[in-house]
Amino acid sequence: MNIILFQKEGKPKDEASSYRPISLLPSIGKVLEKLLTQRLIFHLEQSNKISDHQYVFREGWSTETELAVHHLIKRIKEGRKHYPHVLVLSIGIKGALDNI
Repeated sequence: MNIILFQKEGKPKDEASSYRPISLLPSIGKVLEKLLTQRLIFHLEQSNKISDHQYVFREGWSTETELAVHHLIKRIKEGRKHYPHVLVLSIGIKGALDNI
């Protein structure tokens, strides 16, 4: 695997966060990864191992969909029935996938 660094426009050259790493994988590796991912997701969905509340990293699902927002509001209302206060914490991590 080769990794090439591209400097982000307008960023200083002496900071690591100023570069975007691009990895060049062999084509066969990409094909095998895609096949393995598809089989794993198929197996998990068929055996009911993925929660209906899993909105991230699923094709066609998003945390910004009406279903996800509806679920959040429902959980807040359920919490308010039992407790006087409900805390909702939302975290957005800038460039999270770039830094894994």
